[in-house]
Amino acid sequence: MNELQNQGELKRTLSLPLLIGFGLAYLAPTVVFNYYGIWTADSGTGGHYPLALLIATVLMTFTAYSYTRMVKEYPTAGSAYVYVNKSVQPHIGFLTGWVMLLDYLLLPMVCYLLIGIYVNEYFPALPVWVIVVGCAALGAIFNIVGVKTASIIDSIIIAAQIIFTIVTIILCIMYVCGTDGLSLLSSRAIVNPDTFDTSAVLNAAAILCVSFVGFDAVTTMAEETKDPDKVMTPAIMGVCVGAGIMFFITAYALNVAWPDAHTGITDPDVGIYEFYPAIGYGWAADVFFVVDEFASFVCAMAGMGAVSRILLGMGRDNILPKKFFGSVSKKWNTPVKNIILVSIIGCSGIFYADNLIGAAELVSFGCILGFIMVNLSVVLHFYKHKGLREGAKNKLMYLIVPGIGAVALAIAFIFVGTGAKILGCIWLLIGLIYLAVKTKGFKELPPEMTFEE
Repeated sequence: MNELQNQGELKRTLSLPLLIGFGLAYLAPTVVFNYYGIWTADSGTGGHYPLALLIATVLMTFTAYSYTRMVKEYPTAGSAYVYVNKSVQPHIGFLTGWVMLLDYLLLPMVCYLLIGIYVNEYFPALPVWVIVVGCAALGAIFNIVGVKTASIIDSIIIAAQIIFTIVTIILCIMYVCGTDGLSLLSSRAIVNPDTFDTSAVLNAAAILCVSFVGFDAVTTMAEETKDPDKVMTPAIMGVCVGAGIMFFITAYALNVAWPDAHTGITDPDVGIYEFYPAIGYGWAADVFFVVDEFASFVCAMAGMGAVSRILLGMGRDNILPKKFFGSVSKKWNTPVKNIILVSIIGCSGIFYADNLIGAAELVSFGCILGFIMVNLSVVLHFYKHKGLREGAKNKLMYLIVPGIGAVALAIAFIFVGTGAKILGCIWLLIGLIYLAVKTKGFKELPPEMTFEE
């Protein structure tokens, strides 16, 4: 019996529907409503929320394609870290994994914090910290008892989110059809020449890339997926493209129903709660509150499951202490220690109540840099190392498409906030120092990733 077997193995229990459910849970379909006020108001994009989502969808589709190529080559826990480690260079692979940890570690924290803030608004007797800690503990329990159980719960709540989204679109259609002067077909709902600002739209698109990280989370479950060679590609593309289409249609419907929202919203942070009364369906705001709280919870739970497996991959590689991060519980067949650690970090959300936007930008810093490196991994792995350069098909698949993805994301990164870049670079510097110590001043390579199961 090899060392990994002694530590416990991850069971292959996930089918395509459960995998897509996990990915959708991670990105949370109702997130399109959470960002509505922020990016619709004049302080955001001046009414160009649908356009910003469309741009983000295109950017992420290129990157999702790159993930489908790499996950077939390396169907193991670890995701972007593994791809860059094996295709580019081990030190750079570590730094990629390190910077992506910002995405995975902070997203559950933000979700728990949102739950705490909104529940506290409805029920002031419940302190924010109690709600945050309670949700983090419950999320840990679901992840510890098994990813399949968590995925089934995800799928149920995902269905509720999709149903609510469809109901909202129907309400928008009913309102537009019954109101003089409004039309379901409006080019100004996508591009309004009077308020269009390229920088604002690209800034929004860059940060909204975070809304699509569900497809990346899917790849972290490769070792727990039945027949990953067949299932992973449709799961990754299904989550990315499906979510993008749903986000765009929903945002477009909101725009045509309330075309003056960019000037009418008084509090962008809770703009969606102003939308429903504006179109005469105030009761829907209360329904949204219930659905969104569950959505935020399963998003955090899925994020916790994903980051615990990224830490597992880095622990197996002994870049992070293997005894702690590289172990799998024999009883539960899940990385219990990692799940508990991520839960504790999630509880730290109580200290960030006044900087939610800054946290979102910090998450985008990590995910954009990580996505750029995954695109470059495809070029280096297939086009350079494997020599797949002959023919138009190979050039398109392994050079042009991932190249466009990397360049487009690099442009989007320019529009990430300065504060997030500073904090992100500090985090990256910490990782660089840790790596230098671990490898004796970069004189040694990090240990190789083990793919045994």
